[in-house]
Amino acid sequence: MNAPYPSNHRPGDEHSRERGSVQAQRLALGFTVAAIGLAAWSLFPSFPAGQLIAVVTIIPLLALVLTLRFPDRFRIGLGSGYGANLGTGCIVAAGTLAARTLSDLNLVSWLPLTAFAIAVALVFLIVAARFETQLRRRGWRLLVAALFVGAYAFGTLGQFNAALDRSAPALLRSRVLGKHVGHSRLATYRVTLEAWGPFATATDAHVAQALYERLQPGDTVCLRLRDGAFRMAWFSVAACR
Repeated sequence: MNAPYPSNHRPGDEHSRERGSVQAQRLALGFTVAAIGLAAWSLFPSFPAGQLIAVVTIIPLLALVLTLRFPDRFRIGLGSGYGANLGTGCIVAAGTLAARTLSDLNLVSWLPLTAFAIAVALVFLIVAARFETQLRRRGWRLLVAALFVGAYAFGTLGQFNAALDRSAPALLRSRVLGKHVGHSRLATYRVTLEAWGPFATATDAHVAQALYERLQPGDTVCLRLRDGAFRMAWFSVAACR
């Protein structure tokens, strides 16, 4: 007489899997809501940049750990029909990091950071196309995933290049030629500076809202030029005392 269930398929195991799936779905929902909430918070000029950026940076890493640890319960948007999807939270986090890097930092040249992000996206594209058969069937998913992997690399390296920088700043001066508010959902305030240091022509720079409101065309500003933790020079703008 045959047993009602195979030895590797018991009612208790099925119930445990269902319960684990429900818990994973709830965790994925909380993960996504938290990422969206942090992204929305970052739109306000008074947000605590250092702490928030650190948390946002961890979100995709946490998703990766969960996916590797519980591959039958979680996924990062690569495919459909299995596992709780953590991809939305990762996309939001990557977009937030890239946007904040573009709106907050003043790099002397954006080329090295952009080249790094493109290289990371291409490596991901090659590896994912090799090992993820579902992605090969739907090329647009592969391209979207690579885009956000590159955005995450762009934002993370840019933020840590400044946050981990311990170089002594070179102090320089320039004059404000004009100012304008950035045309985006982010609170961005920019001033146009006449040629100084590494810039042979006038260039725009991001400044804090309080400084933006204080500065007027013709004012002199003090600039702190740093090497960058990853040798990508950047600078900050301050009012001269």
